[in-house]
Amino acid sequence: MLRIFRHYVSGLTFVLFLGDLAVILGVFYLTELSAPWPGYGPFAARLVEVCLAMTFVLYLGDVYRPRQAVGARDLAARVLICQAAAGLLLAAVGFAVPALRLSRSAFLQTFVLTTPGLLIWRAVLFGAWSQQQMTIRVLILGTGQVGRLIAGLERTSSRPFRIIGFLDDAPGAADMVPEGHALLGKIQDLDVLVEETRPDIVVIAQIDRRGCFPTQALLECRLRGIRVEDWPTFYEKATGKILVTAVRPSWLIFSDGFVKTPRTEIIKRFFDITMSLAGLILALPLMILAAVAVKLESSGPIFYRQPRLGQNGSVFILNKFRSMREDAEKETGPVWSGHQDPRITRVGGILRRTRLDELPQLFNVLVGHMSFIGPRPERPEFVAELQKQIPYYMERLAVKPGVTGWAQVRYEYGSSVEDAIEKLQYDLYYIKNLSLFLDLLIVLSTIQVVLFARGR
Repeated sequence: MLRIFRHYVSGLTFVLFLGDLAVILGVFYLTELSAPWPGYGPFAARLVEVCLAMTFVLYLGDVYRPRQAVGARDLAARVLICQAAAGLLLAAVGFAVPALRLSRSAFLQTFVLTTPGLLIWRAVLFGAWSQQQMTIRVLILGTGQVGRLIAGLERTSSRPFRIIGFLDDAPGAADMVPEGHALLGKIQDLDVLVEETRPDIVVIAQIDRRGCFPTQALLECRLRGIRVEDWPTFYEKATGKILVTAVRPSWLIFSDGFVKTPRTEIIKRFFDITMSLAGLILALPLMILAAVAVKLESSGPIFYRQPRLGQNGSVFILNKFRSMREDAEKETGPVWSGHQDPRITRVGGILRRTRLDELPQLFNVLVGHMSFIGPRPERPEFVAELQKQIPYYMERLAVKPGVTGWAQVRYEYGSSVEDAIEKLQYDLYYIKNLSLFLDLLIVLSTIQVVLFARGR
């Protein structure tokens, strides 16, 4: 895993992106040299335009997920569709901004060459770098609950890994080893077993380390170039979240992250204003249609205004398009919205799936109650109850809530305490690794959610 501006990114994803960028750059430079007339604007401006358009659409097409099982035909179809979409996007940009317009010959040559180039690059990469070579070999010290937790990540981890075995001195350790895995020996045998198994990473999954922590053997591993990671760090890299139900306060205190400086806040506020203004301008036609649809389907106000908790526990009024009938909580009082909730109207269901009900929150961002990116703002009644049941729950109020966020794009709407725990784990990851780079990734993922109606 690579850490780019404090966010963990799969090394394979980064290599794929760099290769795609090299193909696009090479083809466009060749086009510039060979086309009779390449276009209107400066070469650099047109190059940036083409690179941004193609990589943006490829990201939306999910071709940068290393764990996604995609066959050769499926991959070819995805790349072709992405290229067609990128072509439409570039044509639209060229129509709107003539200075960035490509000539017909340059446009045709760029796409005729980049499409097979992208496919050939992937074929070469995956041919030279087998799935086995992409998979990290992991040796785990400790069994029990944490060991089972890590074993459960083998199929879903953002960085592919394979557990080669467990080490544990505890009586009955063989019975606690996850199914399908082996207990290779005792922790005191670490130096010998490292020589035999040659792992890439040794993960410390011990809860109680008193009297049985192999300090010297682990130091030898580090000196030999073998990575040693505490299990919360390994879990964070594999899942993009922090396990709040088991992590110790000391790990949160001493781990890298949670950096928030005045410069960071100024940049984030500038980003918020820019994105909210751009969002309101671009989404105005959709907002008008949504308002008309809400009004025509059921009686009641177009907007739903509700108290929510902001940064440091301050209360503000949240604006949303109404997605439920007007008297939704008349008899029940504040309750979570569930899957197939009968209170949700037909138009409201569409607005929720596409996240269009959230658009009026852009006004909250403009006035400073919210950020464009951040944890979901919750109702005071829910927060008062959840903080009693979930550790670290109030830590999510350390930053402004957001219209969208890491938890919103990685997990569905919450309707229970279990869902709140899951979303908090993503929220804490975002707060710990907050950066403009992560914000941009969340914006791209939000566009995916809206375009493909992946919300609930």
